[in-house]
Amino acid sequence: MGVSMLNNKSLRLTVLSAVIAFLGMMINANAMQMERQFPIDVKRGKLSTTALAELVIDGKLRQHTPALRIYSEDNLTLTLASVDVRNIVINYVENEFGEIQKIWVLTAEEARQALPKKN
Repeated sequence: MGVSMLNNKSLRLTVLSAVIAFLGMMINANAMQMERQFPIDVKRGKLSTTALAELVIDGKLRQHTPALRIYSEDNLTLTLASVDVRNIVINYVENEFGEIQKIWVLTAEEARQALPKKN
């Protein structure tokens, strides 16, 4: 009886471990394949930053909102001070005053895709 119980526990533990490993792989695969959806009013440009952490989009110094959100290629948020780039392709959204609200640093695949169509 003791050996049978041990085998059942081992079997349950092995099956549970396999299920957890499988779920982990599925979550990673889904996260890697997740396509970002950009708003209809998104614009595309090339971003550079200055030594003073200012935004330069398509060669023009641009103002941004205090609540500026910058998303990396992995969709992680970045601070403006941590972004030191030269001519990277981005999508961005402006507010009604022309200030930059959100920036998405594009992957090579996203940069090849056309912007969303406006209705």
